[in-house]
Amino acid sequence: MKGRVLQVGLLITVASLLVVSGCAREDRSPLAGTEWVLEEYGEPGNLISALPDHTPTISFDDDTEVTGFTGCNWYGGTYTAAADGTLEFGMMHQTEIACLEPGVMEQETDFMNALRLAQEYEHVNAQLHISGDGQLLVFSGS
Repeated sequence: MKGRVLQVGLLITVASLLVVSGCAREDRSPLAGTEWVLEEYGEPGNLISALPDHTPTISFDDDTEVTGFTGCNWYGGTYTAAADGTLEFGMMHQTEIACLEPGVMEQETDFMNALRLAQEYEHVNAQLHISGDGQLLVFSGS
């Protein structure tokens, strides 16, 4: 009898762990663990191609942390994303190196501003679109 109670107790414990892990996965950010490379940015219908030798990136490292490269500087911060497509970036920090090549600092400014204005994301074919306040960032998977 004692062995049977132990088996039932173990079964209940394992089942509980599976239920809890299943719930945790549902709460996981849909973007967690993904990495992207910027292709285009700007106003929809008037997008600018990312500079080839200074291409910004974004990595959704886990459920709350984001890091990447602006094409000149490294940045990081926090984010929240939901399955309904809402997206918001929190406090962001970045290195402060000045890049002298034409257009690099302008691209960096536009890119970081678009992240700060982000309100939603959408997967379109193999791309990630991040948009908000009339700005669009188009990424491809890395």
